[in-house]
Amino acid sequence: MTVRTLLLPLAPVWAVAVRLRRMAYRCGWAATARLPATTVSVGNLTFGGTGKTPVVMALVRDLVRRGRRPAVLTRGYGRSERAPLVLVGPEPLLSPAQAGDEPVEMAGRLPGVPIVVDADRIRGGREALRHGADILLLDDAFQHLRVERDLDLVVVDAGDPWGGGRMPPMGRLREPLDGLARASAVLVTKLDSGADATFAGIQGEVARWAPHAPVLGSRLVPSRIRIRGEMEDPETLRGRRVLAFAGIGRPEGFATVLQAAGAVVVGRRWFADHHRVSEGELAEILATARAQGAIAVTTAKDAVKLPPDAEIWVVETEVEPLDGDWDALWRLLPEA
Repeated sequence: MTVRTLLLPLAPVWAVAVRLRRMAYRCGWAATARLPATTVSVGNLTFGGTGKTPVVMALVRDLVRRGRRPAVLTRGYGRSERAPLVLVGPEPLLSPAQAGDEPVEMAGRLPGVPIVVDADRIRGGREALRHGADILLLDDAFQHLRVERDLDLVVVDAGDPWGGGRMPPMGRLREPLDGLARASAVLVTKLDSGADATFAGIQGEVARWAPHAPVLGSRLVPSRIRIRGEMEDPETLRGRRVLAFAGIGRPEGFATVLQAAGAVVVGRRWFADHHRVSEGELAEILATARAQGAIAVTTAKDAVKLPPDAEIWVVETEVEPLDGDWDALWRLLPEA
């Protein structure tokens, strides 16, 4: 009998605890607070792998193009520092160990945008406002019910939309699917050509729980390749033999992006989400890649934890809305 099987009776307990917590906020037994700025939550129903961080970065870039002053509020998973931090890139000046890998990645790729790292999103939001923000994006905040928001965007991975449809330990759902009722909109990520049936199936499930919420589609594409500090076009991947390695949620999505870009994936080395690749592990990956006549490639999130002179290619990705712009999302804001 596996440990997972032994823990199976805990799944309904988890579901009940989640529902009781939601009820506490809904009924006013647990206090909520509103920040004095437009607030957008970007989150998901499952543990990891939906492309949530690329979505946040895409929305920030779009807001900047529209003349807004966004800031990102994030917890900074796995960081050693407990005090609130503010990162403003392109050089964040703090390590992933201090601030978390995703905040450091976002600061590097969103120059000039305050990335506020604080488990207390209310305190973090006030700090962002002091840095001049006029719209706040809460990263990974669908279950962070303490902060009131004007828009609740739920991100769903086309390759595994509902995490097996079960709570841990047998599935990857953070909360039961009825939690979708809180969503203002649902964004399906990592759609590829010929995924119409997948998209329609997700639309049907969302309509069951949140008939008010529009379902938007997007694709995840490589935006540029970073090779020892130099930037190259994604076409550089076409026809290349690559060994992919990553410590992200549902890393097979990264392999799919590489294949769609024309790379020949000859090997995969996956680690747990947020894993810090050791010197020994990196040496083994590079040796394996050389033996297979391949190039070692990884994600931007993983690269911030690696030596800058490592013999790897870093694939930066970007989320593109299928409709060509984010207008359908921003129209849902009360001020729109």
